[in-house]
Amino acid sequence: MINLETIVSYRSDLDTTDLDGDKVMMDLEKGQYFALNSVGSRVWEEIESPIKISSIVDKLLGEYEVDRATCEESVMEFIETLDNAGLLSKEF
Repeated sequence: MINLETIVSYRSDLDTTDLDGDKVMMDLEKGQYFALNSVGSRVWEEIESPIKISSIVDKLLGEYEVDRATCEESVMEFIETLDNAGLLSKEF
């Protein structure tokens, strides 16, 4: 089960492009396309290298005006969405 202490990174075999601050990824193996808005793209940048989810939250709290509970909930939902799409590597 993913939690704030889980270490995540995105799969290195994904083809990622930056389009005016938004990220677009292609999973060539599955033929799937994904697009992220600016906040999702910011999280994506953080998970280029393995990082604890709690560290992502801490970084976003320093960049956006949001309370910790909302930030944690939003980041966890986003990470779970990426995981369900098969885009992540995880360490527990």
